[in-house]
Amino acid sequence: MRRLTESAVSPVVGVMLMLVVVIIIAAVVSSFAGGLGTNIKKAPQVSMEVTPVIQDIQDQNTGNYVPDYPTGFTADNGLLFEHYGGDPFDLKEIEVHIQYTDSKIKIGTSDILPSPSCNSTTVKKYLTKIGAADSFISAGDKFMLYADNCRIDKFGSQISWQPAGAARSFSIPRNARGEYTVVDKISGKAIQQGTFIFL
Repeated sequence: MRRLTESAVSPVVGVMLMLVVVIIIAAVVSSFAGGLGTNIKKAPQVSMEVTPVIQDIQDQNTGNYVPDYPTGFTADNGLLFEHYGGDPFDLKEIEVHIQYTDSKIKIGTSDILPSPSCNSTTVKKYLTKIGAADSFISAGDKFMLYADNCRIDKFGSQISWQPAGAARSFSIPRNARGEYTVVDKISGKAIQQGTFIFL
């Protein structure tokens, strides 16, 4: 008479359990290595057109380096951005970096235009959405980076920015090439960059 034994079942179950554990560990390690275990936000993918805007530049005293406007003069000069396609984003989550030669400046929506400035009374912030009170930018929307002043000196016509806390005014001469970078503040990555010329 033969006796039935079940001794072969235990090794099979053990091997299967070990395989399951190894697969689970490999999946967890793979997900962390692939970035699923992090909270890093990606920068929006956006296509924008940038247009330099000069409404007017006037200066009654061209012998100094400060603006001397005629009475009642206003000019909303700056850079006009138009969102053509891609991800929507909030103006509050970006800042615009501008560079000319070795000079640089960063401007965000928390930067308020100084008083006095050359801007019309309806413009309060450097970065402002055109035609709407909200700050959400999607395809078809436009926003403006306003310059706060302009002047004419021995170097010619200048467009300038000096937000609160800036050590000195940042200026770009007319017909000179400047560089801009739109940066997503959350990820710290560039959304778009390029060059411009105030003609």
